[in-house]
Amino acid sequence: MENSGKTLFDISKDYDQPVFIGENNFEKNYEYCAKLKNKSSDILIRKFTLADGKRCAVVSVDGMANKQLVEQDVILASRRFSHTSDENKFNIADRVSQMFGSSELTVEKSLSNGFISALTGDVLVIIEDCPEVYVLGYRAVNSRSVSESPNESSIRGPHEAFTENIRFNTALIRRRVADPNLTIEHLRVGRRSHTTVGLCYINGLTNPEIVNSIREQINRIDIDILNDSGELEQLLENQPSNIFPQCGGSELSDNAASALCSGRVVILVNGSPYALFLPVTLASLMKAPEDDYQRWSVASFVRILRWAALIIALIGPAFYVAVIAYNPGLLPTELLIISAKNRSNVPFSAVTEVLILELALEVLREAAIRMPKNVGTALSIVGGIIIGDAAIQAGLISPLLIIIIGITTMASFSIPSYSLASSFRLLKYFILALASILGVLGLSVGIILTVTLLASTQSYGARFTSPFMPLQRSDTADSLIELPIRKRTRRPAYCDPLDMIRADLGDE
Repeated sequence: MENSGKTLFDISKDYDQPVFIGENNFEKNYEYCAKLKNKSSDILIRKFTLADGKRCAVVSVDGMANKQLVEQDVILASRRFSHTSDENKFNIADRVSQMFGSSELTVEKSLSNGFISALTGDVLVIIEDCPEVYVLGYRAVNSRSVSESPNESSIRGPHEAFTENIRFNTALIRRRVADPNLTIEHLRVGRRSHTTVGLCYINGLTNPEIVNSIREQINRIDIDILNDSGELEQLLENQPSNIFPQCGGSELSDNAASALCSGRVVILVNGSPYALFLPVTLASLMKAPEDDYQRWSVASFVRILRWAALIIALIGPAFYVAVIAYNPGLLPTELLIISAKNRSNVPFSAVTEVLILELALEVLREAAIRMPKNVGTALSIVGGIIIGDAAIQAGLISPLLIIIIGITTMASFSIPSYSLASSFRLLKYFILALASILGVLGLSVGIILTVTLLASTQSYGARFTSPFMPLQRSDTADSLIELPIRKRTRRPAYCDPLDMIRADLGDE
């Protein structure tokens, strides 16, 4: 018999229960929470009597709520709190907040929403004759401290990285963007996980159409559990079948702050240290964290190297196959003689030779990632040297190809965005296949198809190839190189911000 997948208690649908009011309201509210507890030993429901004889219940999860504060405040509150049934509900809410000593108080008219908040670490308070329930922020701090990002190293600039705690992450952003217009909306995603998703933007700067579109897309997500921002990234993509990333991201808080001030939307997911940025373009993914912190001349040189590395990572092996197998006349005579001499004893065709070495490096890269950090580093270095040297000695691979594949691999590592680098790694094999069939013509066709795919990619209204296609002169220079800081006075046009001017620094 096929399982419908429906649980005994589906809080989000079947149990969207408002707070019971009227006769025996406390018993009904308490019984409802006890029913949802569903024999779970970690869900704690404590009943006690207030000073005026009214009954009260406190719902929390052991290990997620700060047990010491709850116990202390409950004991103190039970001795001094009293209210009348006709008392103004706002006064009751204020007094509940004072009673429990929590500055974070949410008034809920839905019992199910209040219970879900308790499951995520808050404390649910039910008071007899009160028409609402109260959610108090008593979450225990169970998260690693703020540290450097292990995946985004930079020579100059802040090293402060996000953690898995969304409240820590919003605090890091708020500390850098102390703007009252900075808005952080909390949404819930996941029928079972009820994961908190933070939608961050600057009101009056970020285009509201982009914000609304992203919010609607998040609200439409119907999934059991959301563990990481990587899952949310795929669910937010406008073109799911497109190979290129349509969301940017970073683990560094200063990158998130810069994205907000450029007019983009930043999305945080509780449990993930990686923030998402929307919209995104190819040029924005080619920008490294420390570019803004270096002198423009140095940053421009490195930026140009990065663009060159992107091209090499895409067509390096395909160019080798096209020239060696089909168009050797394109090589200088001396280099052609050296290449022919090196390949004289190689038993494979050029494309087979490339595939063997490329796939060996892919396996080695994957093995290094899965191994412990110290072992993985040694494995990648020693394994690469041993395999390459052994292949040359055995006559399976030509030395020239080792050099080309090594340069191609280093070029792919110089791309700042891991998602973008992975996309170009896959496209490399597609262009390699075309070059192995048609030579230089196949290489040209592959490049044209890649550019066409780039031009057809969109991210919430922004063309992936912006500002090159369509041409936006104000942003083109700052995309190819790093403009002097006094010249960077306008926000990127692809974000379509409500305020284009980011600085007024005068003439250079």
